Amino acid sequence: MARNSRNNGGGTETAEAGEDIRATAVGMMSEAQERVRASAEKAAEKLPEAVATAQVAARDTQRMLGEMSDQSLMIGASFSIGLGVGLFISGWNRLLVFFVLAPAAAMLATLFNRQDAARSGITE
Repeated sequence: MARNSRNNGGGTETAEAGEDIRATAVGMMSEAQERVRASAEKAAEKLPEAVATAQVAARDTQRMLGEMSDQSLMIGASFSIGLGVGLFISGWNRLLVFFVLAPAAAMLATLFNRQDAARSGITE
């Protein structure tokens, strides 16, 4: 194997050193790919359970919102909107603002559904 030497200021660097660096980088990349693949497989195994849990939580939340009075829903929605707007104006993370506003959306949707049912004469 021929050695190509090059002078880089105060030291010399051989072509073998560059090949060692490439081999190390390739090894690290393949190891990282294997870790990502293993993590994705674990997540895929747990996904059905997570979806089922989310469905149960959503159903329970909707049931609880349906049992709340209109005044409680209005107060909860107002608080959530006020907190969300305050966080948004003060520059908090948008994801946090979204999570704070999500309950307000659910409460307002419940109120609007009740009003639509009352207009059409449907009673629960």
